[in-house]
Amino acid sequence: MLQQGEVRRVGDARSTRVDVRVLASTNRDLASQVQAGRFREDLYYRLNVVQVRLPPLRERQEEIGQLAERLIARHAERIGVASRRLSPRALELLQRYRWPGNVRELENALERALVLSEDDEIGPDALPDAVQRTLVPEPVPGSLDPDDLSVKRAQRVLEADLIRRALERTQGNRTRAAELLELSPRALLYKIREYGLE
Repeated sequence: MLQQGEVRRVGDARSTRVDVRVLASTNRDLASQVQAGRFREDLYYRLNVVQVRLPPLRERQEEIGQLAERLIARHAERIGVASRRLSPRALELLQRYRWPGNVRELENALERALVLSEDDEIGPDALPDAVQRTLVPEPVPGSLDPDDLSVKRAQRVLEADLIRRALERTQGNRTRAAELLELSPRALLYKIREYGLE
């Protein structure tokens, strides 16, 4: 169908012309999947006419407020409750959280908050525990403990140190530091806040 622009239904003797556009999305790197032999190369090139990369939510913190407002209004109408606004502290938590589940996770968190909130305002206590834990960022130690074998803690120490060094090298120029670190400026801003490097 993608190649010829026609389909033949099961049992039909003739093909039917179709005029369609295909919009496909994925959270995988299809080019590497093709190289690894896990995705058909011909299909990849058929689909990959115009590519739009949508950065993950954690790289778009400044959009979370508007997105949250829309999602809250949509879910409030769907479940039949009054729409509520986010408290400034709840919004701050939403913007600090990493959102590994992306927009779907944000949507679920807000629907939960709507159900649990009794006031006109959604406070931090209505948010999921994982989001609430960003209230007090985990301290970043200055050096690694040789007895600590946690990869996550070691990664945080290394990441904070690299960001600190990049900011020093660029005299605080975040755009240039982001280039050195091979991060988007948004991701760098998030990490600066996360590690308290402001």
